[in-house]
Amino acid sequence: MIDIHCHLLFGVDDGAKTIKESIEMLKEAKAQGVEEIILTPHYRHGLFPYERKKIDAHFLELLSYAKMAGIKIYIGCEYHVNSRVIDYIHNGRCHTLADTNYILTEYEFETEYSYIERMTREIVLQGYIPVIAHAERYACMTDNLSYAAELQEAGAMVQVNCDAVLGLEGRKLKKYTSRLISKGWADVIASDSHGIRDRVCHMRKCYDYVSRKFGEDEATLLMQDNPQKITRSNASYKGDKDMFTKK
Repeated sequence: MIDIHCHLLFGVDDGAKTIKESIEMLKEAKAQGVEEIILTPHYRHGLFPYERKKIDAHFLELLSYAKMAGIKIYIGCEYHVNSRVIDYIHNGRCHTLADTNYILTEYEFETEYSYIERMTREIVLQGYIPVIAHAERYACMTDNLSYAAELQEAGAMVQVNCDAVLGLEGRKLKKYTSRLISKGWADVIASDSHGIRDRVCHMRKCYDYVSRKFGEDEATLLMQDNPQKITRSNASYKGDKDMFTKK
């Protein structure tokens, strides 16, 4: 499996606090069958500053441990969308997903759909592919199932969290994500894991659940094939220090 949304990078947001916790998260992910992970520290103005130099340094420090664990890691960002998203991506202020043309985009829970749609279309027009992070968390999305399809048609991918699919975040979100999957309006399932005690990785449990309910082909599509489209879209990515340019 490939996890494209994970807060495993230590000391940079509300995810792993120490490198020890990052290593434990890597080991747990590997035990569950995860082979590749995009680390997606938050960028959110006024809350998570996304200190690029610190993030890059911590990523490089973690690389050797990931190799020992048998997991290929990439760097990315969960970008809380604002009017400067394109500027910040163009000037290298924030990484895209595995330094590809995919951007993991996050919004306030109460954001109006009109804003999500407008920013999605603007990002697409600039040559990027938005991946809507945990679509089940936005009230406007759960109130209108077809909005996910509209965003797909606009050029976005729709990501949902393992915990929502499994019902760990309540019946309403389980029902919503189930309907998305059944209609083909979900593209990726990811862990959005934050630690080894709270908000932990449930990739294996989710894969098994989706296999039973929707078929193994669907589980593979959502947790391997579609995520691989992201990680493989940058053929030059080496996953080492050569990926970084001085900013």
